[in-house]
Parts: sequence; C-alpha cells; structure tokens
Amino acid sequence: ETITVSVTGDTTDEPNETVVVSLSGAVNATIGTADGTGTITDDDAQPTVTLALSRTSIAESGATNSTTVTASLDHASSEDTTITVGAAAGTGAVSADFTLSSDPELTIAAGATSSTGTVTITAVDNTEDEADKSITVSGTAANSQGITQPSDVTLTITDDDGEPSLAIGSASVAEGDSSTANLVFTVSLSVASGKEVTVDYTEGTGGTATSGTDYTALSAGTLTFTAGDTSETITVSVTGDMTDEPNETVVVTLSGAVNATIGTADGTGTITDDDDAPTVTLALSPSSIAESGATNSTTVTASLDHASSEQTTITVAAAAGAGAVAGDFMLSSNAKLTI
Repeated sequence: ETITVSVTGDTTDEPNETVVVSLSGAVNATIGTADGTGTITDDDAQPTVTLALSRTSIAESGATNSTTVTASLDHASSEDTTITVGAAAGTGAVSADFTLSSDPELTIAAGATSSTGTVTITAVDNTEDEADKSITVSGTAANSQGITQPSDVTLTITDDDGEPSLAIGSASVAEGDSSTANLVFTVSLSVASGKEVTVDYTEGTGGTATSGTDYTALSAGTLTFTAGDTSETITVSVTGDMTDEPNETVVVTLSGAVNATIGTADGTGTITDDDDAPTVTLALSPSSIAESGATNSTTVTASLDHASSEQTTITVAAAAGAGAVAGDFMLSSNAKLTI
C-alpha cells in the first residue's frame, strides 16, 4: 500500500528537506520499520546577485555628487546573503576622485530578494578641467547555500570645471656688450588641467626693438602643457652691443588655444640698455699753428668712445688763453660738428 504526501513547490533556493511518516497500531502484524523518510529535493538554481546604482552618473560637487548602491536576487534563498561592495578607479580616474562608505556591506535576508543597509559612493571635487571619469563598482557575495556573484557596474563622474585661462607675462633682460642673452617669457595656466593644453605663439606687433639687429627673429611655434602642468616658457635671443640707446621692447602674442582660453594674449619683453652715455673727445689737426702762412690754421674734430643710437651735436668754442686776446684768432662761422 502507499501513503502520499503532497509537496508544495517554490522558487526558493534551499537545501533538500525531509518528511517522516511513522507507522503504529498494527493489527494482525508486527511493525519492523516504523519510520519512513521522504526527501523533497530542491530543484532551484542558486540565485544571482545584481548590483544597482541610484544614479549611474554623478557630478563632482553639489546635490547630485553621490549614488547609493543596492543589491537584489533573481529569486530568494533560504539563507542570508551578504554583499561587500567595492569601488575602483576606472578610465581617467584615481582613487582620490571618490569615497566609499566606511561600512560597505549589504544584506539580503533569507526569503527576501532586496538588500538592506546603505552603501554610498561620493565624488570628490577638484578644480581641474578634465574628461569625465569612470568608477568600477563590484560586489563580493557570500551565502552558505551558494550564490552567483554579481557583475560589475560602471559609475560615471562628470566634470563640472571650465577651461583654465592662459596668460603670458612680461620679461626683461640686460642686453650685454657682446654675445647673446635670453629674454624669457613665462606662459601660465590659471589652474592645472587634466587635459593636454596647447597654444600657438608668434612675434607680435608694437615692439621697438629691431629684429635681426637687437634680437634673433622669433619663429612661430606651439607650447604644450601636459596634464597637471601650469607653466611653460618662450625664449627670445637678444644680441648684445655697446651702443648707448633707450630700452627696447619685443612683443610675443598667443593664439589658437586648445582646452583653454586666453586671458592675456600679449607679453612685452624689455631689452634693458646697459651701456653708459658716450664721452666726446675733441682733437686738433695740427695742435700748433703759425701766425701766418700755410700753417696758420687747425681743424677741430670730435669723436665718441662708443656709439650712440642718437645723433650727437657738438658746438665748438674758442677762448683766449695765456698771453692771448680775442683778436689773436678767428673761429669758423659754423662752429658745429655732428656725429
């Protein structure tokens, strides 16, 4: 004869279970084996954990700079499931770009499919203009009945910083008497950028120095700022001389910036003159003359010990000295010399 027990199916992953049927009170027979054990074999696969983010994209700062991580099972388990959440820097990110809750553990109770506990990932703000960054969110699940691990999910941190500004500073150098000196212009970014920044430069207009004489003509070029770099330089080669002259200027102009704006486009470099004012020396040819005849006159000339950038005019005068009176000599009506 048979005894039938009706088993109720479910979708909960659980161990095999047993039902015991006992015999007693036999009539016209004895009982050899009183207890029969029936096994209910579980036919449900172990559940799979899925991670979810309340926001899949967060800002660097403000009200939307964090996301909450939750976990779920595709079907219930008869045992508690714990999930330890991890977060790792992905494309363009470093560990300093975000923080993870100090207790990053979620629990899904036996029989339930949704997690309890709070795990958050929060962006850390900075001032660098950079590409959006990705964070890889992972989970390690534990369940004594068995569990299928979750797949990673990706969180995006969107950059909220504007492009930095470029500025070229002024420069100054003494010209020297010979050889060359470097007139160095510094080009600066207002803040470091997470992107490569480039800017073109060329010789500008409005300078008073003469290319090819006072300095070597500046060839057009491009400056490159690698990520994190804030300063680059442009060098103009200045030619030394011994000519007394005013200070002179060279202008360098920026244009065509990529991943930055230009705040100050023109930089003025000053070539400082370091030559003393020249000294005038007069000379007579000859220095002694007769009262009459072919040798009764002399020529006055003037010279400078070094050149000047400006014309020099010398007005010659003659005054009676020892034993002489004004009637003893005559000076040219045009008594001016020019160098």
